[in-house]
Amino acid sequence: MEHLPSELVDAIKDEKRLKTLSQSIMRAAEQDEDFVAIVEAAAQRFSAPAALIVIADFDENWVQAVHGMEPADVPTRSGLFVYPLALEDEPALIVNNPAKENQLAPSVPQFEGAKVKFFAGAPIRVHGVKAGALCVIDAENHRDITEADAKALARLADLAGSLYELKEAARGKVTADMKLSRAERRHSMALRAANIAAWSWDGVSETIECDNSLRQMLNLPVGETVTCRKVLGAVSPEMRFSMLRRFKAALDRGEEYQCEIKVASTGRWLLSLGGAYENALLDDERGPVFGVVVDISTTKESEQKTRLLLRELNHRVKNTLAIVQSIAGQTLRRSRSSAEFNMAFSGRLQALSAAHTLLSDEQWGAIALERLLRSQIAPYAETYERQIDIHGNAIYLDPDEALALGLVIHELASNAAKFGALSRSTGVVDITADCTGGPDDAHLELDWVEVGGPAVLPPEHKGFGSILIERSLDKIIGSTVEVEYAETGLRARIRMPLRYC
Repeated sequence: MEHLPSELVDAIKDEKRLKTLSQSIMRAAEQDEDFVAIVEAAAQRFSAPAALIVIADFDENWVQAVHGMEPADVPTRSGLFVYPLALEDEPALIVNNPAKENQLAPSVPQFEGAKVKFFAGAPIRVHGVKAGALCVIDAENHRDITEADAKALARLADLAGSLYELKEAARGKVTADMKLSRAERRHSMALRAANIAAWSWDGVSETIECDNSLRQMLNLPVGETVTCRKVLGAVSPEMRFSMLRRFKAALDRGEEYQCEIKVASTGRWLLSLGGAYENALLDDERGPVFGVVVDISTTKESEQKTRLLLRELNHRVKNTLAIVQSIAGQTLRRSRSSAEFNMAFSGRLQALSAAHTLLSDEQWGAIALERLLRSQIAPYAETYERQIDIHGNAIYLDPDEALALGLVIHELASNAAKFGALSRSTGVVDITADCTGGPDDAHLELDWVEVGGPAVLPPEHKGFGSILIERSLDKIIGSTVEVEYAETGLRARIRMPLRYC
């Protein structure tokens, strides 16, 4: 650009113009056929062998389309092609023998082995800035050029500018469509992940526009047209009137609609939310109704489970308090001193606490018998793994069974630590557990046999511990506890009905 006037160089390097170029004109590796048609029309208008569209970049021109030449043969550094950018009022720059013009001479390129003899160029405007020029060249002079030819070239240049703007708009639309598509996919994935279905209703037709997620929630056939009548038919009968009344009341008041419903065929719980929006064209008319349906079955199940647990906890607390009251009364009556009472009562409370802890860990469900035995015996065994031998089947107890049996095992272990096998390091407690009977008549048979301890004699008077061992299972119908004071060690046989086997 060293041969161009300084004012033209400044215009080419204008930041606003260059920014428009970068945003609006895409430089392609191959010629754009739409622009090729324009340069062909320009060449035909002037009966010239060559025409081209040149975009004036910061320091070098580049070719958008060319006719009559190979793109690689175009002298892109020639300043002649950008001189039309200096035009203000004239439609085009048309020159014969530009090499004889003092200002143009240094910028005239070669064509067909000689200097260009004829040049015509009109500026291409894109969004109000001069981006480049539509140029026609020939190795021969053209003497019959008219004002109409100049205006025709200017119109073709304007057409090229409009085409740039249209292509930019098209690219923008494609980009916007892609962004919208990606946003819709993200939205759809988010709705699916959250178990949410979207719907809309225009208030005139019976049809509800929705995705298949809503059909699946309502247990309707996939792809089937959804109507208000079908939605109501899918809801549990006792909820239909309430749902319809709330929906109509919300629309009449212009408020958002919210209602929990239950699907009749599946029992699934759904939360329906929606509202009407004002019509953008007619302010006094209500627009379409949009909404979502959220699957809240998990929440409902959790609420139901919580209520059941609270009722169960209330029941267990009452039973536990009754047990504690009974244990306290019996222990007090049979204790000879407050110290004896404290020791006995504390141990029994700890036994109840251990059983409660196990049940809480299992959310008051079934617990393994082996875990219950370990929790009640371990505090009284010097070396649990060596002194306690448990064998038999894997057996599970429900909460009532675990609490009652836990007290019995505690008393057996406590007595064994005071008077029996666990009072000596060489003593062993052999426990055999088995489940007998069928599914409708399952029973636990547990044998407690102590060996290696001191000689055992039947007590002259039964203490509360002995009574507790024999009577703790009284509330469980069909249970029995048989205790034998053999010389080799105490033996107890426990039999009780089981819910699980």
